[in-house]
Amino acid sequence: MDPLYRNAIGTLLTVYTDIDLLALELCADRISKAPSLEAKMELAHQVEEERIHFRIQEKWLNQLGMPFHSPIQPHHRKALLDAFSKLEWFDFLSCLQIGIEGIGIALVEKVSAHADEGTRASLEIPIRDEKRQTSFGLRELAEIVEKTPPSERPELARRLSGNLAQLYRWAEHCLPVDFEDHWEILGLSRQEMWETVHQRTEELFRTLNLEPVLPEEFAYS
Repeated sequence: MDPLYRNAIGTLLTVYTDIDLLALELCADRISKAPSLEAKMELAHQVEEERIHFRIQEKWLNQLGMPFHSPIQPHHRKALLDAFSKLEWFDFLSCLQIGIEGIGIALVEKVSAHADEGTRASLEIPIRDEKRQTSFGLRELAEIVEKTPPSERPELARRLSGNLAQLYRWAEHCLPVDFEDHWEILGLSRQEMWETVHQRTEELFRTLNLEPVLPEEFAYS
């Protein structure tokens, strides 16, 4: 395997693996505060899925010769856990199930399509499961939207957009990784990746019957 490619795919996979671990921690923390028994069960299910994802990808990183080391510094991780623990249910789902699992997985799928066979295999189960996790978030959020008067839904759309913007700022601050350089080595352009983000974001908003509001942070030049 070409060393330049190995470093690029290994670095990206390390980030994805750590995000799976972070999602596990976030879901475990939220179970006791979930608003319904069904939501508690879904979060518990996701904890187990994220554990499996982590182990699959950890094993492949070892085979790549890039053993897993978290790129998120401990103080940043604690700050993220503290911030998520204070979020209301709508905002928690916006960031985790829509932002990380819904939009983030669209980027992972793009990378997987351009990756080697071993990396594709390591991502197959996570991609499948994270689509299910997104569906759970969409169901929960759709209930909130349905209970919101139509006149107040534009504000709900702006709130969702604001949560996605905050998630982007957290990622930029806590993940010191030059994603675009690594994508380029895999043959993926910056424009292509951001267009994927835009398309997936708009799709998720419309699934919730909300007019899409793209965060300013999602703009690219």
